[in-house]
Amino acid sequence: MNAFKYVVQDTYGKTIKGVARAEDRSGLIEVLRERKYRVLSIEPATQLDFLFFQLQDILSGVRRENVIYFTRQLSTLVRSGLPLPKALESLAWQERNPKFKAIIETIKNDIEKGRSFKDAISKFPHLFSNLYTGMIESGEAAGILDDVLERLAQIGMQELDIRTKVQSAFTYPIILLCVAFFVVGFLLIGAVPKFLDIFRASNSELPFITMILLNTSTFFRQFWFLIIVLTVTGIVLLNGFYRTEKGRTFFDGVILRIPVFGELYTKIVIARFTRTVSALTKSGIPILRALDISKSILNNVIMKAAVEQIRIGVSQGKDLAELFQKAEIFPPMVVQMVSVGENTGKLDEMLGEVAKFYETELEYTLRNLSSSLEPLLLLFMGFVVGFIALAVLMPVFNLVKVFKQ
Repeated sequence: MNAFKYVVQDTYGKTIKGVARAEDRSGLIEVLRERKYRVLSIEPATQLDFLFFQLQDILSGVRRENVIYFTRQLSTLVRSGLPLPKALESLAWQERNPKFKAIIETIKNDIEKGRSFKDAISKFPHLFSNLYTGMIESGEAAGILDDVLERLAQIGMQELDIRTKVQSAFTYPIILLCVAFFVVGFLLIGAVPKFLDIFRASNSELPFITMILLNTSTFFRQFWFLIIVLTVTGIVLLNGFYRTEKGRTFFDGVILRIPVFGELYTKIVIARFTRTVSALTKSGIPILRALDISKSILNNVIMKAAVEQIRIGVSQGKDLAELFQKAEIFPPMVVQMVSVGENTGKLDEMLGEVAKFYETELEYTLRNLSSSLEPLLLLFMGFVVGFIALAVLMPVFNLVKVFKQ
């Protein structure tokens, strides 16, 4: 068997690199084409190439992107008429992540033993959520597994897109805060005391602003250990309180009421919730079951309790739009769209439109927030550094005046 490194494209245009062993180049090309890949290049591989890919695999765990890509590929293979076990075998063969490869092979083996796809993936709840398993169960029952897989991949991509946008919006401000923290810490503990010792030795009267800086620097140098202990203790106590039912309710309520950030968080949750209910009902899952599954994806206990009240109301035959209105966490637009969807029998479409609206709103809010935070943080950093510089320079000017006299 000869070793080759290859570059191929999948049906979505994504470029994949890997290494494989085959009798010859043409044999590997045939295998890759059977797996619906477009071969871009194949070259002889060295032992170093194998070691590089193995190291890359060891360092990487199973990421969200792995599951999304797996779902999209599986949808394509199933739609092309390939039996599910064969499709899973194909995906396991080309999967470079050893952990995820083993999971796919386990799922394939379970299916070959007669278990349903839903039962096979339920063994891995950290990768396949209640939403995922619920929609797979519905797709298997209705014979539309390929459509359901494609829908799950779209949901995964939308959630990943939101997560990426949120992370990119806050990455730069967080970096600025960290830089400010370390710069101020270095100045207060390292640089400033040396200057202030000189001023103190001159026995001249120090300006008020310099005294503030001097006392602050002295406090941090003398009580740094106590500050660390108190900070760690505070974090531990707050974490313990958060784990209680009362504490979780308190903190989750505070999150929803924080100016700007509370609104941003609410938009994220509403977009995710409505998209999930829309996808589930579109897949043929009853609204009661859809609400129950959607509730499990919510992390905020206040919103989770509100959805539970809606679910209970629906089970009692109450009007869905009225229940959404009574929940008091959904904006009027959501209530109106639910009412229209309920009356026209197109609830899944209306909720899908709500999700799109809030995703657009979220993108706009994140863009504005990011553009507002950056200058504010730069202004704050400039103020702090300017304050320290002024506190150090004022005594210097005073000393110069004394020497001139």
